[in-house]
Amino acid sequence: MNATEPQLPPPPRALISTNPLQWIRFFGPGAILASVTVGSGEILFPSRGGAIFGFSILWVILFVAFLKWIFVYTSIRHMILSGGHPLERWRKIPGPSGWFPLFLIVIVVLATPLWFSFLTGLTGQICTAIAGVGDQYLWATLSVVGAIALLSLGGYEFLEKAQTIILGLMVVCIVVAVFYVAPPWLQVLQGFFPQALSYPDWLYSLMPQMRDRSVWVEVVVYSSAIGGQSYDYLGYLSFLREKKWGWSHLKTATPEQLEGIAARRDHPARLWLRAALVDTGASFFMVVFIGACFAILGTVILQPDQQVPEGLRMLTYQAAFLTTLHPWLLPLYHLAVFLAFFGILYGGPELSYRVLFEYLKSMPRFRNRLPLRGLRTGWILWALGGGILVLWWSRFNPEVRLLDIVTPAGIYTGVLSCGFYALANLWSDRRFLPLPLRMGSWLVALNVASAIALSSFGLKALWDYDQFRGYLVLVLFLALCFLLARLLRFVDRAELPRETAGSREVREPLP
Repeated sequence: MNATEPQLPPPPRALISTNPLQWIRFFGPGAILASVTVGSGEILFPSRGGAIFGFSILWVILFVAFLKWIFVYTSIRHMILSGGHPLERWRKIPGPSGWFPLFLIVIVVLATPLWFSFLTGLTGQICTAIAGVGDQYLWATLSVVGAIALLSLGGYEFLEKAQTIILGLMVVCIVVAVFYVAPPWLQVLQGFFPQALSYPDWLYSLMPQMRDRSVWVEVVVYSSAIGGQSYDYLGYLSFLREKKWGWSHLKTATPEQLEGIAARRDHPARLWLRAALVDTGASFFMVVFIGACFAILGTVILQPDQQVPEGLRMLTYQAAFLTTLHPWLLPLYHLAVFLAFFGILYGGPELSYRVLFEYLKSMPRFRNRLPLRGLRTGWILWALGGGILVLWWSRFNPEVRLLDIVTPAGIYTGVLSCGFYALANLWSDRRFLPLPLRMGSWLVALNVASAIALSSFGLKALWDYDQFRGYLVLVLFLALCFLLARLLRFVDRAELPRETAGSREVREPLP
């Protein structure tokens, strides 16, 4: 063994067991990823998709989840083998140092308030339905104040446990409801095979504004929420450090250490790859299963009555999924949906802050020199405070709907940047790993397919949404990131200038 190589403990016996039931113990960080999408990812968009497109939307849920699983597994695989977080690796992509991570971070910074305006609006809607008084803007503001208070006081433990139990009960009821309504199972099965999607004729009379919204844009927004956005996965990888799988919690492996890992098929870092496969596989299976259940119920219950979740009824119609079993389940639906969205208001800023943390950690200039407490507070205020400001702005612009606000954010964060993510994975694998540790040909092919598909979906949606102006904004955005990366070259130098009189260097350890 290389003298410079840390002693990695062998993985638990359950991981290398031949009994697959033992492997489920390693479903950890993926549970966080799956829970983030329970709100808009499953309750809202699959239900809406089923109400509009019927069973035909099922193949989109399966296909998009599979495409996202490919690059998520690939990046977690790389981190377990080498300890390198994607935002650290991608700083070396040809061009000005760090231009691609900067591109992703700017997207996160700009899109986060848009996503949270959408989520706070939905939280306000469900609170209004429960209370029967007030409006969504007032309740959304109160919910944000409550989330910020809990983030400040750290008193979320009980609510988190209650959320897990109640959401679990709702999901169980949803699964029971699927079998209770007895959908035409052959049509359900056919829905998982690719087929053309089109709006039904009755939709235009019910919602005239849909004439100006292409099917492609509508479906891409669903795709952005299914399984999460690109920054969710980057934050997900940060949580991996706490699990200490393989090399993930250590400093980035040196070339000599990587050669040592490559030389041993039974190296602990390589054995931990099974945990990555189990964790990501179970996470995306849950996304597909729960999303499909909501889509089936949307088709069977909402579509015949032409009830499409929209406007102030984004979450109202779905209550019928539970009341189909018994009217007494209505309070369970209201409570579960409230906890799902309030949980996102609480946990979402933390997850996206992890991305900012990893980005700053990748810069030698800033590493261990930032006031993290103030940075975290500022990010929470930007995410939640910015989101509520955008929501109140929409109140005074009634022509703007919640779905309109989140559409451009969804195109960039949930589809387009995911395609770029998959492409960057291919570069990282070849640039940093020795040949025995690189992806096999099948995984390379899948990443290529994921990169092409998701990038193409995003570019097509961008064209349908804003045509030439949409492409011009993307090109200018990339050019700006190139220029900023060139101007910020000093962040790749670890040394700091001498302190000037009255200045104080902050050296707070990173969490």
